[in-house]
Amino acid sequence: MPMNRFLFDHQLAAMKVDRSGSAEERKEAIDLMGGRAKRIAEWRRANGLSNLGWPRDQRHRAHKEG
Repeated sequence: MPMNRFLFDHQLAAMKVDRSGSAEERKEAIDLMGGRAKRIAEWRRANGLSNLGWPRDQRHRAHKEG
C-alpha cells in the first residue's frame, strides 16, 4: 500500500474515534488507529526518519556529505 494511502487511512481512523457513536465503535477505531500508528513508526524507523515532527529526509543529506 502506498504510504500516502496508509496515512490517509490513519487519518480517517482518527476522525472515526472522534465521531464514534458507541463505546464499542470507539474502542475498535482506537485499536485500528493504534495499529496504524505503530506501522507508521516502524516504517519511519526502517527508513532512517525521526518519529517526531515532519520528516526531513536525512538520508539524502548524509549521502551528499559523505
